[in-house]
Amino acid sequence: MTAKQIHNLFSKEFDVVGIIKTTEYNKVAKTLNRNKANAKYPTMAVLGFAYPKRIMKHTDTHLVPSFYTFGKDYHLVMKEKIQKICDTLKIKYDYGVDNHSLDERLAAKLSGIGFLGKNQLIINKDYGSYMFLGMVLLDTQIDNEIKYQIDDNCGVCRKCIEACPTNALIENGYVQEKCISHFNQTKKTLTKDEIKANYLLFGCDICQLVCPKNIRKGKTIHPEFELSDKEMVSIVDLFNMSQKEFNLKYSDMAYLWKGKTLLMRNTLTLLYNHNNTNFNELIKDSIDKYTMPWYKETAQFVLKKLNSMK
Repeated sequence: MTAKQIHNLFSKEFDVVGIIKTTEYNKVAKTLNRNKANAKYPTMAVLGFAYPKRIMKHTDTHLVPSFYTFGKDYHLVMKEKIQKICDTLKIKYDYGVDNHSLDERLAAKLSGIGFLGKNQLIINKDYGSYMFLGMVLLDTQIDNEIKYQIDDNCGVCRKCIEACPTNALIENGYVQEKCISHFNQTKKTLTKDEIKANYLLFGCDICQLVCPKNIRKGKTIHPEFELSDKEMVSIVDLFNMSQKEFNLKYSDMAYLWKGKTLLMRNTLTLLYNHNNTNFNELIKDSIDKYTMPWYKETAQFVLKKLNSMK
């Protein structure tokens, strides 16, 4: 197949498509001492799929995750589209959306889909950083590559670095352990500083919201990302429902992948930060029910603080 044929096929479903030879990716990844080198199959399609910016606010009874989780889980959406196209090609292929060993951001940068911003996100000229990434490896040789020309960068802008409340971002990278989105998706006992810094049920949007490159971006709404009434999560559901019941009610939402207990742990931080003592009895009951140390220890600390607020 030619690069143009591959590009045209994927462009029917995806907003941005770059086609590169995997030898280029492997060479650069190895140079950077990444463990994510040596992509198999000779051709790589790097895919970008835009998502919309939509802001919701917590209430006393319902909590909000990062808006990238709104609508149907993007992992499911992109995998369905990739398989639909690849199954027509009659060649071997492999693909991934987040859960694979290859570096999507490096591949996106090499293919010209966007540049790597100081917020450590790929920024595209048309969609800003409001774009999901996926990769497909194809067992076919191409005559040439189809790349976009990157003629943009962050320049001297430091807005995301200055806005990050935990100082996770630095001039030439970031400290992963300090990132809110990292620690509120990690099954660990949260420190007092982490509890105070967390402001969403799941993820973090700050470095995207302050980015000038995202002004007037985040307007593309694919049908799969229409609101489903499952964007705001009931606190009572989190504490009273079983994992199975919760998964059934909030099915196909991207915030589910780490499990209900992690969302409960994050809920504790929001109740504490909002001085919301309405669920103290549910927290108390959960400490006896849930045995994971990272949950129990966080819950015990928060409950003590909430009880002192009454």
